[in-house]
Amino acid sequence: MDDSQHRNIFPPLTSEQIRELATAVRDDFGPSLSRAIFIDHLLMLLEDVPGFEAGGITTSLIESAWVGYAGLTD
Repeated sequence: MDDSQHRNIFPPLTSEQIRELATAVRDDFGPSLSRAIFIDHLLMLLEDVPGFEAGGITTSLIESAWVGYAGLTD
């Protein structure tokens, strides 16, 4: 099975799962990251997750996670 087939066996993340990713980045790295630094930390968090390694992360997932992160309050 090649990588493209491997990615397609996982369902897309739910909105709640994306919010949980944003919360995990905030909990680990703080609430005031720039967008670029947030994305770096999000990619690092996901690099060993099946289906998200080697370019398996879509722009829409990154944008949704950023919106979730930016909207989090104490």
